[in-house]
Amino acid sequence: MFDPFVQAEWQELCERLNKCAKGIARDSDKQADFVQKTEKFADQPAPERYPELLERTAEAARLAVEWQGTRNAAFAHDDALVDEAGDESFPARDPPTFSHAHA
Repeated sequence: MFDPFVQAEWQELCERLNKCAKGIARDSDKQADFVQKTEKFADQPAPERYPELLERTAEAARLAVEWQGTRNAAFAHDDALVDEAGDESFPARDPPTFSHAHA
């Protein structure tokens, strides 16, 4: 049974997942990997009914969350480096003393 609404939503889901794959990737290797997974996802037969579409939407969300997790891990490493550099420069981070005697 062909449902135009389900077909249109399927196309939009595939397009959004592709944009997500390109936007989340931090480098060209990751982007190529994510886009390949998106293409594999989009090559599935289109869902025929709304419940199938919901299952595929959940599958797409799981992929995007997985990709986001790899990005967050990389940012956590960057944050750790920034924190370490800040800790090593501790005295330089202290503000100058201020008293009311100085104008």
